[in-house]
Amino acid sequence: MRRWGSLRVRVTLAALAALAIGGLLAGGVLVAAIERDGRRDVDRDLNQRAGDIVRHALGPGDAFHGGPHGPGEPDALLAGSGTFVQVAAGGDVVEQRGDVPADAPAPPAEDGLATVHIAGHDWRSLTSTVDPGRGLRVQILSSLQPVEDRVARIRGIVLAVGLVALTLTALAAWWLTTLAVRPLARLRAGAARVSGAGDLSLRLSDDQGPDEIRSLAADLNEMLRRLQASMEATRRFAADAGHELRTPLTGLRANLDALTRNPDLPAAERGALLGEMTAEQDRMVHLLEGLQALARGEAAETLAREDVELADVVDGALFGARRRHPEVRFELGEQPGEAVVHGWGDGLRLMLDNLLDNAALHGRPGGAVRVSLEHEDGRALLAVDDDGPGIPADERTALLEPFARGEGATVPGTGLGLAIVAQQVALHGGELELGESPLGGLGVRVRLPTAPPPASTASPAPSPL
Repeated sequence: MRRWGSLRVRVTLAALAALAIGGLLAGGVLVAAIERDGRRDVDRDLNQRAGDIVRHALGPGDAFHGGPHGPGEPDALLAGSGTFVQVAAGGDVVEQRGDVPADAPAPPAEDGLATVHIAGHDWRSLTSTVDPGRGLRVQILSSLQPVEDRVARIRGIVLAVGLVALTLTALAAWWLTTLAVRPLARLRAGAARVSGAGDLSLRLSDDQGPDEIRSLAADLNEMLRRLQASMEATRRFAADAGHELRTPLTGLRANLDALTRNPDLPAAERGALLGEMTAEQDRMVHLLEGLQALARGEAAETLAREDVELADVVDGALFGARRRHPEVRFELGEQPGEAVVHGWGDGLRLMLDNLLDNAALHGRPGGAVRVSLEHEDGRALLAVDDDGPGIPADERTALLEPFARGEGATVPGTGLGLAIVAQQVALHGGELELGESPLGGLGVRVRLPTAPPPASTASPAPSPL
């Protein structure tokens, strides 16, 4: 069954099928044309002989003239195998000449050409009324056996030529298909090397073969590149996550061991250890929440999108940030009115929550955070500024990676906030820019494409009559 699935076998069979169908049609037309021409020649000969017989052999009062044989006598006119003539008077056959077969039927009641079957063979017949008053009729018949033999011979030649052509076509198609699929075989061998070695850094040759093969190889190389990048990012992400979780888990285990070994520990020291354990547990919870947020962002492309009013999201995020960071003064700057973004509402809220938390945690203690929303070149411009120490320009790009933290960071964190922001901005087709803040700290600018306004559904006013 697998052999029939071979491309070479399928192409060869398709070529044979096409040739066989074309040959059958062409051969059938050829044989039919030869048979039609043969019958036409027989009819033409019958008409000529009938004229000569009636003109030279029939008299006004007799069926056939007697007398010496001459060139115009009926026997001379009927010379040639497979032809005979019958003369009927009043419906009875009164004379027969030529190659008369056994059981020859009487002439038909109607004049003209017809095909009759005599002794297992077809004959072509021409009947003419010579003397209607006396009921004198002449029928000339010629055997179609020579025509049928010629048609059978031609049919045999066509079949023989067709079989030879099919054989040559099969060999040629197999050979040409072998040459055509050779680049595919090389491509398959290259893919097998990649699969067998498990090394996604290997690449397939994309500079050989026809355009389609080179294009396929280039697409496969691009797929391998993306898989390699994805797997490297996954390994790095897992390693970073394990490293980040190992530290609080190690501290938590050390504090638990200390409590186990010292059951009579003073209350003050016991409380300090429990406080450290609570802080480590909070750190792990925040880390897992950040990881979950990143995972949800990876699947956000499959979630339903809707039109989201960005000003409402900003108001909700500010309300939550003020509760989480009561010591920070959050200011709401310019509001442009409506700023509708077509996207994932929870993702936009997650982006704003992380921006505000990052500004509150890394800004000046007890400082201020300003949020503004504007329109810029048909896009919504969201700005978040703090009055903290800011981030050096050479560190800003690196901080967009998961678990990356600035060298001067002094407050606890997971290093996932700006990575989540960058992910959500990319998912919504926007742009993220880290720069200087007018307040002196970090200024974050997020530009998001806005949704077009809904079409008006109001019906036009009727025109006055």
